[in-house]
Amino acid sequence: MKKLVLQLHVEMEVPDDWELIEHSGVQVLKIGDRFVDFDIAPLATTSMEPDATWSDEDQQLTEEILDTVTELDAEMEISYIQ
Repeated sequence: MKKLVLQLHVEMEVPDDWELIEHSGVQVLKIGDRFVDFDIAPLATTSMEPDATWSDEDQQLTEEILDTVTELDAEMEISYIQ
């Protein structure tokens, strides 16, 4: 068995009315009356073409990949652009 370490760093420019809040002990993004958390969603394709369509429609493959996750941590921070 091998270990794969995947690091994602995402920066988004979001409207001022989006805010970070605690929801059930987890930090989430509040957008209007919705609460948003981020997770990984593996996307797959069977095509080698540069314009291939990638999706998570293969639920069996998606579940197989997600079953291998042993640790997941997401941190969010909002700062104002000057």
